[in-house]
Amino acid sequence: MFTLKKLWIASLVALVAAVAAGLSSPAMAGESVFIEGIEGGHDTGQHESLLYVWTRDADSRETDALAVVDVDPESETWGEILYMAPTGSGANEAHHFGYTRSADRIFAGGLKSNRLFIYDLGQNPRRPQLLRIVDLDATGYSGPHSFYAVPGGVMITMLGAADGGGPGGLIMLDNDGKLVAAWPQAGHPGAPRYMYDVGVKPAMNRMITSSFAHTHNANMHGGPPPKLVGDKVVIWDWKAKKILRVVKLDPAPLVVRWLHGADERGGYVNCVYGNSVWYWEDDDGDGKLRFHRVIDTGKGSAPADMRISYDNRYLYVTLFAGSKVLQYDISEPMEPRLVDSVELPHPNMIRLSPDSERLYVTNSLLSGMDPDRNFHAWLLHVGPDGMEVDEEFAPDFMGYSPNGPMGPHDMLLK
Repeated sequence: MFTLKKLWIASLVALVAAVAAGLSSPAMAGESVFIEGIEGGHDTGQHESLLYVWTRDADSRETDALAVVDVDPESETWGEILYMAPTGSGANEAHHFGYTRSADRIFAGGLKSNRLFIYDLGQNPRRPQLLRIVDLDATGYSGPHSFYAVPGGVMITMLGAADGGGPGGLIMLDNDGKLVAAWPQAGHPGAPRYMYDVGVKPAMNRMITSSFAHTHNANMHGGPPPKLVGDKVVIWDWKAKKILRVVKLDPAPLVVRWLHGADERGGYVNCVYGNSVWYWEDDDGDGKLRFHRVIDTGKGSAPADMRISYDNRYLYVTLFAGSKVLQYDISEPMEPRLVDSVELPHPNMIRLSPDSERLYVTNSLLSGMDPDRNFHAWLLHVGPDGMEVDEEFAPDFMGYSPNGPMGPHDMLLK
């Protein structure tokens, strides 16, 4: 696993150079601060034109697919699915995906199959082409979850070990899907055996990872019981990949969302089993990051995903079990104020437009946790006055595929 030492050293040198360049968070790219090569962003006023949706076959029998939705407001096919690029196999549990640093490829993971599907966008972004399929068993880990582009490749959080149990860890692949490095979550007292999401703040030399469940348990019917999920976040030295601190929160801390901008030192993490949102801050400037429970979303609400507007003014939270999307004013980060809520059936993943005026929403979580097969994607217009559902936006995830309903999960904009 560690025979590629020279390659890893080269990638680390490139990473340090990128950090020194003072990168900031691009709106189109997702959460990675290292992504480049995407035209537009929150400071240009350009509108997104395509929405990529990583989509699973509802009955896990036919092929999963990368769906392409037209979101160009000047297009005659706005709001329609233009194409589905198949994986050629089912039962992968299509869950999360992400761009490479140059945004000319998408790395998409099969949570169950432990396969990586690499799609090329360079020839025709409206019709992604499947370049190759990579078996991740050789990495020693399973359950690819979050994809985070870094100089030299893509960093992936892995839920579990190769056998589907613990511990989870981090791996890095090059842009062709070859293993560059792996970082076991060990070497520090109290380090959890769980892994879920990752977020990096290069200007602070800090990385945060979160916890959920091991691969075998993540997709249990109805979700894993509380005794089989983690309750800790881990603070790392980003450049050295060394664990600095382990902090206990509520059960199942999921998405890691730093405030945007190199000068910001805070962020939010949601605890799905704790029905809570926590805020962290570097109040003393020592990089230790102190965590505070700032939102109670209500018993049994299951906060699933979050996004922060690019001016750091609003926080959007989905309640999968509570069937609501919430909007909070976070101008005072330690005291979020509820602005508005919209009822939708089991909203899960969300993606915010580069101008922070449109919020895209999907409602498939996992095959073992979705309450039914009534799948949708929505568009919410958002702003200081609240949120409004666009009734005309209705990509057909129920009828587009000849194989039946498809469950939309993660999203990327282009």
